[in-house]
Amino acid sequence: LRYAATGVLDSPAPTGGDCDSDFERQVALALEGLGYEVHLQVGTAGFIIDLAIIDSSRPGHYLLGIECDGATYHSSRSARDRDRLREAVLRDRGWRIHRVWSTDWFLRPGEQLQKIAAAIESISEGNCATRPSPMVSNE
Repeated sequence: LRYAATGVLDSPAPTGGDCDSDFERQVALALEGLGYEVHLQVGTAGFIIDLAIIDSSRPGHYLLGIECDGATYHSSRSARDRDRLREAVLRDRGWRIHRVWSTDWFLRPGEQLQKIAAAIESISEGNCATRPSPMVSNE
């Protein structure tokens, strides 16, 4: 209700939750293997990002939010909720979103990992014309 009234959500923070699926865990581990710092289940007020990449050049900020079509995705009440509204709210909050589909990951994990890395590098090099990423809460 606060968001509806003011357009403001609390700062996103790791929820302390674990991956929703082995798929998400595989993606997180692969990204960590490339040297990225990954937070799991980041967000607030029901708007949770599956994986969030820390911006190493700007402490306290995230570079990219990664959405996987795991348990949270499939538990949405409708396709519109999970595919349009949720992502629109997250983008309005300043998130840059990259979606990874489980079928694509299982068939071509190397290719998908390269796409994620390219998105991260594009953002970190300043080639992404969007607002700054959300801050990591210090709470």
